[in-house]
Amino acid sequence: MNQTVYILVLLSLVFLFLINKYEREKLQRILQEQLLKDEEFKTSIKEKIRTTENMNDVIDDINKTYRLGLLLAKEITDQLK
Repeated sequence: MNQTVYILVLLSLVFLFLINKYEREKLQRILQEQLLKDEEFKTSIKEKIRTTENMNDVIDDINKTYRLGLLLAKEITDQLK
């Protein structure tokens, strides 16, 4: 009986973890879409791209400021180049 309960609790935790991860990624995508619609954001990033020699600095700045993650920050810079 106890083993069954532990297994069910473990499966529930794994399921909740996966749902949480999916929802977080979905929210990050929505935030990215909203940021790309914002003209002020786009012009500031384009200015950073134009004035910075190292593209990784721009990606790092987006990641730190908006907490999108490195992959989404790289995707944004690629779209705005």
